[in-house]
Amino acid sequence: MAKTAAPSMPTPRQIEDAWKAVKSLDPSARIVSVGPDGVKFDYRTETIAPSSESPKDKRAPRPWT
Repeated sequence: MAKTAAPSMPTPRQIEDAWKAVKSLDPSARIVSVGPDGVKFDYRTETIAPSSESPKDKRAPRPWT
């Protein structure tokens, strides 16, 4: 019986490509871990949720009226 192949780590190029793609969607994202299951990111949720400072945050949703 053949052994199953061990999961491989992402290449530096794959990590950089994933990081660039995520940063283009959310500039505050950061890499948390890199492993055989892929690259995991963390997002700052307090800058996305509406708050009293939402007019200063250009990514916060704005009302239509």
